[in-house]
Amino acid sequence: MDQSSENTRRKKKRSFIGQIVHNLKKTFTGADKSDRKENRPYLGPRHTTNTPSTEDASPQTESFKYSSGTRKKKQKSASGLSGIKEWKRKLELRREERKKQKYKRKIKKSHAREHKRRERIDFIRKFLPNYKREKNVPFEELSAEQASEAIKQQQKNYFYYTINSTALFIIAYLLVYMLYQFAVMITASNWKLDSVLLYYDLAFNDYSPLWSRPNIIMVTLSGPLVCLITGFLFYRFFSTRKKIKGFVRLFFLWIALIGINFFFGAWATGISFDQGFGYVPAWLYLNVFWQILIALIFLFLLGIIGYYSVPKFLDTSKSAYRVKPENKNKFLFYQVLLPYLIGSFIIILVRIPNIMPYDTGNMVTMLFGLVPMAFNRYARPTITFEKEKKATDIRWWYIAIFIALILAYRIGLNNGLHFTLLYKFSFSIDITPL
Repeated sequence: MDQSSENTRRKKKRSFIGQIVHNLKKTFTGADKSDRKENRPYLGPRHTTNTPSTEDASPQTESFKYSSGTRKKKQKSASGLSGIKEWKRKLELRREERKKQKYKRKIKKSHAREHKRRERIDFIRKFLPNYKREKNVPFEELSAEQASEAIKQQQKNYFYYTINSTALFIIAYLLVYMLYQFAVMITASNWKLDSVLLYYDLAFNDYSPLWSRPNIIMVTLSGPLVCLITGFLFYRFFSTRKKIKGFVRLFFLWIALIGINFFFGAWATGISFDQGFGYVPAWLYLNVFWQILIALIFLFLLGIIGYYSVPKFLDTSKSAYRVKPENKNKFLFYQVLLPYLIGSFIIILVRIPNIMPYDTGNMVTMLFGLVPMAFNRYARPTITFEKEKKATDIRWWYIAIFIALILAYRIGLNNGLHFTLLYKFSFSIDITPL
């Protein structure tokens, strides 16, 4: 039977509805199903029209079916893993692309800022031709007048450093001092002990029957302990942030050293004058030998902290020239030691006529942390500076904050503030005249 007669016979066997379905399939697919079957290549006896029964099925056919199913499962799992890998690869590519875009935006902003700076300098040079031209000239090539002018500018810069650092030292001292007093007051409130805060002392009723040996130790220990924790936090974490630079880092370093000194230095001052932190060893019934030994250890630790804090203070400079080995001690003198001396003198003047030996002694013990800085000859800054020497100026808002705090401290606490702290830290404040 030829091919045309076979197609005609198959068409006669279809019903009316089957014929319609067949025509629709033929219209959308473009080929007849029977034609596709006949045009298939010969694959062996297994594909003949005489399909063998299930009884005559060979073991090879069953193994072929099983292996094909396993292969399909493996292909699905492999395609799933490849899809996950492809998704991860695309995610990494998107991340890299975002980083590149962010870096490009950063470069564009820096170029725009540099362009604006150059335009500003060029505009100023129309009126001042020598504006910012001498900075790149070596000192040896300057004339006598230019060299003397450069030396005067350097002295002005050191003078500005001293003024700004002095203001920051006084601000940091007043903040840490008030933190000390508030910690003592809050601890005393647990035993319903009221206090009067004055500009020179925190006064309690020494004859109150509420005092006992445990609460005397806890109250007098709370202030130095809180200051020690605050000092180490600022020393270890806040002053090491890369985004914090210049005078802000210097302010954090002053808070750190003053806070640490209110513990290590206050021990030696307390046992010397039998005040403040000195009540702790007294009520612990420590021998005088142990009190002095612990004081020496604390002062030694204070010196070690000051010795290794030199790189942190060198980071507060604005130029690599000022922190060179030959200029380092000069920079530390104007940036650290001289502001400490001037600031301590100002605070003592503010407390006249009531100068307490305990607070004055705490200022003196800070020398154990500042003097060792001069002996650290191998200290280097931890950040890189620009090659050009940057001129500094007076930060007037530091001066404004310093004056405001001094006035609030001296005038606001002149007559005393009476704190009555109750349960759950609710409190009332009354002005108590002397």
